[in-house]
Amino acid sequence: MSDTTSPETASPPPGTVASNKRGAVILACILLGAPMLLLLGKDCGAPEGSMHVEGGERPGFTLTPRACDSMQPYGRMGANLHGKQHNEGAIYATVDPLDGTRLDIEVPGSCRNSDGTDCTLIRVDREHCTRFDVSVENTGTTVNDVRLVRGHVRVDCTLADETRVVGEVSFDDC
Repeated sequence: MSDTTSPETASPPPGTVASNKRGAVILACILLGAPMLLLLGKDCGAPEGSMHVEGGERPGFTLTPRACDSMQPYGRMGANLHGKQHNEGAIYATVDPLDGTRLDIEVPGSCRNSDGTDCTLIRVDREHCTRFDVSVENTGTTVNDVRLVRGHVRVDCTLADETRVVGEVSFDDC
C-alpha cells in the first residue's frame, strides 16, 4: 500500500528548512542577539493584533505594534509592544507584584524627544473595563541576559474621560 497524503496536507519532513523556520529564528536570536537581528531587519518577536482608541480628549487612533521587547532591562516584568520607529506609539503590559497587572498606551506622535521618550500615556484602569485580560509570562529563552516574554492584551474599556479602548494583541518571544 502506498502513501496517498496530498501535498496540501503533508507536513514538511523533519530537518527541512520549512519545518525548522521558527527554531532557526529563535536560534538566531540566541546566537546573534536581538540588537544584531534588528540591524539585519529581523525580529525575535512580533506581536499580532491592534488596539483602537477613540473619544475623550484626543483624536482617535489605531495602534498596530510591529515589534516588541521585554521590559526586564528596565526592572519590570512586562512587554513593550511598539511600532518600528520612535514615536509610533506603544502598548505597555506590565505585571507588578504589589500593584498587579497594568496597561498603558503611548499615544502615537506624542513623544517630545527624538529618541521616543517623554511621551503621553493613557492609563487603562481595570475598573473601567468590561474586559481586562492582560497576561505576561516568561518564556524559556534568554537573549543577552534578558528573559524573553509572551502573552496577550484583550481589553474593552471606557475610561473616566469617555475614551474608549478596544482591542486584542498577542505576542511571543519579546
